[in-house]
Amino acid sequence: MMNLFLTKENVAIHYKTRGNGYPVILLHGVFQDMDVFTPLIKTLRKQYQVISIDLRGHGLSDTPHDSRVDDYISDIQQLLSALFINSAYVIGLELGATIATGLTYKNPDLINGMVLINPTDDHTTFPDNRIYDRHADEIRTMSDHEKEKYLLKFRYKNIKQAKKFVKTHIPTNDLQTMEEEITVKRSFKDFDIISLLPDIKTRTLIISGLHDGKILYSEGERMSQLLPNADFKLFEQSGELPFVEEKEKFLKVLTEFLD
Repeated sequence: MMNLFLTKENVAIHYKTRGNGYPVILLHGVFQDMDVFTPLIKTLRKQYQVISIDLRGHGLSDTPHDSRVDDYISDIQQLLSALFINSAYVIGLELGATIATGLTYKNPDLINGMVLINPTDDHTTFPDNRIYDRHADEIRTMSDHEKEKYLLKFRYKNIKQAKKFVKTHIPTNDLQTMEEEITVKRSFKDFDIISLLPDIKTRTLIISGLHDGKILYSEGERMSQLLPNADFKLFEQSGELPFVEEKEKFLKVLTEFLD
């Protein structure tokens, strides 16, 4: 069933709730939607109430003309209030981890624990652009299709497994207009996540994939050192999708943290 929540700013947010128990909020990354968390939802819904959200500008949610990180946070706060949720865990992937961090910073009594998957501490550049910059000499004369194929080995450890998952669970942004794409990228520009970290006392688990060439694992490691109550886990057989590439290990680490 399709659930839409209308914020006080008249932005329609698509969400789903599945399962019963303590709430767990799932926040996907940029140019993804809630379906990226399908492997987690199947397991978590057996024990928890899982709230998956299409962030504004993604999936079936509205795309406002202009957005910032605080707008994503406000959408989630309003939705959780409407669902009568006053305590929850939050799990964020990549730039979804940025939103999870901001949400926790602003709502320390609401978020009981946060899990950050491949988080970035640098919002001066868009993460997807970094991998192109690092390999500019190799890919500059390639077609777009050739570039994407070449860069797979710098994004995932298990390329075959990751490709299959991406094809079925991560949408293309082919239907987005140039303006909509720019709006999403600009929404994270220069967000100062570093200054927030020392004040977040919430119990935190950071998981980074060793083979992620887009957001380096050292970024997650640095964040864990600045957060007063954080544990850092490096997944050595993973890249951008540790919950897919090392699914059993990921679920074990995650459930131990949540339990």
